[in-house]
Amino acid sequence: MKLLENVPLFKQMEIINRLAFFNDFTISERQVLLESFSHLYLVHSGRYAFKRFELDNRLFIVLSGELIIFNKNELLELGRITPGEFIGEGAFICKREHSISAKAIKDSILLAITPDAMTRLPNVIREKVKDKIIEGMSLRINKLSGFIEDNM
Repeated sequence: MKLLENVPLFKQMEIINRLAFFNDFTISERQVLLESFSHLYLVHSGRYAFKRFELDNRLFIVLSGELIIFNKNELLELGRITPGEFIGEGAFICKREHSISAKAIKDSILLAITPDAMTRLPNVIREKVKDKIIEGMSLRINKLSGFIEDNM
């Protein structure tokens, strides 16, 4: 994973403005989040964003590209993460190692937020990020429940 430096703010804003994750954020809130509390990373196709058992507690929001997630064997795909979705929330919230691996199947740009940065965000932005994480986790639980019901 390569840290992307010197990406103009207007280009970053252009990317996140297209994603549903940021719909509830004002333009100024998006700017604060990008300027002060996050980093952009490029994950080339075929490379890992993170591996199972790594201790990395950043939350990653996919801005472009696509990742697959898997447990032990990448041939057994658990899911795909597309722009506007996030990964790493378990390690981010619980400060534990990753339970899955995430690998780019297309060149991908990820927005990373650390737990420390999250605590320093202005309250209104922090609450919106938390709401989006809860909403996303709820959607995943619903999807998994449907998968379990269909396969039992």
